Amino acid sequence: MRLAPVLLTMFVVSASTWANADDFNIEGKELAGLPQQIEQAIQDAEKTPSPCQFVGKQVDLAGNGAVMGYVATTANGCQWGAAMGPIWVVRDGAKPAVVLSRSGYSLTLGKKTQLGLRNIAISAGSAGWYQEELWKFNGKQYISVKRKVVDMSR
Repeated sequence: MRLAPVLLTMFVVSASTWANADDFNIEGKELAGLPQQIEQAIQDAEKTPSPCQFVGKQVDLAGNGAVMGYVATTANGCQWGAAMGPIWVVRDGAKPAVVLSRSGYSLTLGKKTQLGLRNIAISAGSAGWYQEELWKFNGKQYISVKRKVVDMSR
């Protein structure tokens, strides 16, 4: 039972750091089809055509309504692994662009920004492990700045 306090502490720290953020998870019931230009941006970034249908939702990437974007995944578990699926963050505009492509289960937009876009945390886990990764915008795309992995099998 030593793991319970560790997990509770991780949850409390994560929740307090990312409070009042827009949340997204790959199994979200609110996910819907994407505009064609957003799907095309994902296809272009992936370099290989995907046989999957894309779903997602619009989010406020800047935290002030100035920069809108989409967070997307694939529908019906297409190309998913165990408790993880593809996640794309697409910056909308005249020419939409994928600014983050990663696998995970959930994505949280933080309150803090860097170079105009909000920080992002992507997490995933199963019975034996948990991972959370912090991403910050570098002006062109998101880069990983911190990664926390907890192996609960020990």
